[in-house]
Formats: sequence, C-alpha cells, structure tokens
Amino acid sequence: MHPTLARPHAWDVSLEQAQWIQTNYRQKVIFSPLPIEQQNSLTAVAAADWADRVFAVAVTVDLDRPYLEIRLGTATTTFPYRTGYLAFHQGPAILQAIEQLNRVGNVIIVKGHGLAHPRRFGLASHLGVLLDIPTIGYAQALLPHNELQPSPNPLVFWVTDAEGAVGVAVYTDRVKKPCILSIGHRVDLESLLAFIHLWMKDHRQPAPLRLARSFLRQQLRNMKKE
Repeated sequence: MHPTLARPHAWDVSLEQAQWIQTNYRQKVIFSPLPIEQQNSLTAVAAADWADRVFAVAVTVDLDRPYLEIRLGTATTTFPYRTGYLAFHQGPAILQAIEQLNRVGNVIIVKGHGLAHPRRFGLASHLGVLLDIPTIGYAQALLPHNELQPSPNPLVFWVTDAEGAVGVAVYTDRVKKPCILSIGHRVDLESLLAFIHLWMKDHRQPAPLRLARSFLRQQLRNMKKE
C-alpha cells in the first residue's frame, strides 16, 4: 500500500491558522477497528531537528515475511517548534520520508501523540487524516490533561481526557514508567490492545520504531562529524 495525501493543507501558517486546521481536521478522525491480522505490516516514523532542518526516518517492517525498508526525508523548518503543534514542525519531513517508501505498512506508528493531545489532534492523528491511513501515536510521557484509569489487564491502563478514552498506557514491568499509545486515525482502543500483543511482547517500544530512532540518531551523528 502506498497512500497519497487525501486532505493536504499549507504548512507555512500562523499559530492561529494552525489552531484552525487542528480544530477542523480533528472532525475528520475516524474511529474504527483494525484487526490484528491487518497489523502485521508496520511503518514506524521518527523525526528530529538539525540546524534549520527536520530529518525524518520511515521504516517498513513485515512480520509474515522478511521485508525491511528504510527511507530518510528532510525539510527546512517553516513552523517553529511549539508544544501542541509538532505536526506543523515535523510534518513535511515525515511525509517526504513516507513518500519515498516503496511500500507503506497497513498501519503507521509515529513518535508523538494522537488523540492524547490537548485538542485531540496530535501528530499521529494529523498524519492519519492527511494520508487517510490507520495511525497510532507513541509517547513516553502522559500529558497533564490526561488521566489513567484501570483496565482488566493490570499492566495496561486506559488513557482518558474530559471526553473519554483516547489511548492506553502500557507497563512492561512494575518499575519503569509506562509508554503511551494513543488513537491516531482509523483505529480504536481494541486495535491498540492488538498492536501491543503483536509488536510489544518483549520491549516497551516496538522494534520498527526503535530501528527508526536508531537510524535517525546515526544519521545525525554522521552529520555532526562532517
């Protein structure tokens, strides 16, 4: 599968325009189940700043057959980093990395929040709506407006806001802080539980996302040496 931009918008916008885009595009988020058998092909995305540019890495991995693809995207920053507006800062570089892939997985996981965002439209939801593909947000910290509620699984807690559940917090053991998976687009809470079972059995971070972040760090180290 190789998605195209379904709902493009400008990236070089004012803060007020960015707020308008988030408020209006969040209404396009779709909540739907993504069965576990459709989650065996995954694209993971990570991004970071270097000078006046953002670099992003997209990695596609299959569980059912040996398939690995890594692509690098980059874009000059036109929107400075602001809390709650990560998509406007990293979005162009991430989309470039994804567009270079020969094949995009059935679901994309991105380092950033989805619905677990003050306006319920974080980076994962933003990318999902733009590409109209299932997306999941991954983060290592709970935002102040979110709370944890117990689930039937003692190592999994529901992440909630004033409107309801937006994701899950996963404890790989009782010592470490949880990682946060949040609904992005075209997934639901049960989809997140299936994702945990499929991709997070042995580690608090899915292997494709670890690979994307590791490759990105190596690229940045290489540039610093130049």
